[in-house]
Amino acid sequence: MQWIISDHKIMRPVLAFIIGMAMLLITGCKQQPKLVIPPAPPIPLEIAKENEPLHKNETRLDIKLTCRLDQDKLRKVRSQSMPAGTRISYPAGADILRFLQYDEKIITLPKMQATKDFEIILLTRDQNPPLTMKGYSNVTYELMDSSLPGGAILLDSFYGTLKKDGTLSSTMLVPTGRKNVFRKVQAEISPKKIRFKPVIRTTVLPDSEHHYVIRFIGKKGMTILFEIRHLEGGSRPKVVSRQTMEIPLGTPLIEINGHTFRVHTATTEFIDIERLS
Repeated sequence: MQWIISDHKIMRPVLAFIIGMAMLLITGCKQQPKLVIPPAPPIPLEIAKENEPLHKNETRLDIKLTCRLDQDKLRKVRSQSMPAGTRISYPAGADILRFLQYDEKIITLPKMQATKDFEIILLTRDQNPPLTMKGYSNVTYELMDSSLPGGAILLDSFYGTLKKDGTLSSTMLVPTGRKNVFRKVQAEISPKKIRFKPVIRTTVLPDSEHHYVIRFIGKKGMTILFEIRHLEGGSRPKVVSRQTMEIPLGTPLIEINGHTFRVHTATTEFIDIERLS
């Protein structure tokens, strides 16, 4: 009986070990949940292109149409060709007094205009024949907003860069298809120096213009002939009316269009006249 009890005591730890291993096997057979990380979405092609490093002769610039309003200011024009107290001799057919008085609004547009016709040839190796562009002085070109010191203008399918004095630089900017990325291309410009100036428009304010010209026509018999031309249009005037005045020879003081004159000598060829007021 003694050996039976001892053997029973030995089997008890063995059974516990077997039961424990079985429990481990059963637990291991259960499927454990897996942590699934979805793949990162691919970067859009456009963004990938924008993030590409710049190639040789490429630059990154923000160039866009200008959004600024037209710059405008008021200019008062006052001019008289023969001041009061002046005595001058004029030949027949000459203007003795041009009186000019008007207020005009000056508007500077976001456009540029060349001082003369020109031609640009882009010097590129990948285009044969090279791209050629003809420009004209009577055409306006859009002034762009950019960080360039002299600014940039839209010429054709590319941009021209300007120096601070408005001279066209030989470096052109050609779009690459990537946002704000341009390729610097050297160009041959003919004539070599082309200057661009801002486009300015003027408008004369209503009722501010008093513009007329007094002309000495000549002497006819015992009369002196003058012509008064009334003009409108500010710096680009046009004649709107004409009036002829006949002054008897020997009249001490004559009045023309509100101005007083003294005629010292009058012949068919010239007049010696003094403006008093």
